[in-house]
Amino acid sequence: VEYRRVRCPPHRYTPLREHWEQILTPLVEFLKLQVRFNTKTRSVEMKTSRHTIDTGALQKGADFVSAFMLGFEVQDAVALLRLDDLY
Repeated sequence: VEYRRVRCPPHRYTPLREHWEQILTPLVEFLKLQVRFNTKTRSVEMKTSRHTIDTGALQKGADFVSAFMLGFEVQDAVALLRLDDLY
């Protein structure tokens, strides 16, 4: 089981709360990751599960959440999940 954490800056906390469902849906349904928001550390935590098929799913999920934290819209950040071999 692998694990990643993406911190939420203070100015993105409210947008994260407003778009949480839109962020959670592709991570859980498409990448099959387990996701939670840790309010104590103010970070999004993701880990693989036994249902995760793609080996790069965790990195894709972390890139997706990081893009949102940087200020991208959810619809634009979802493109990172669809592209393979982005780097």
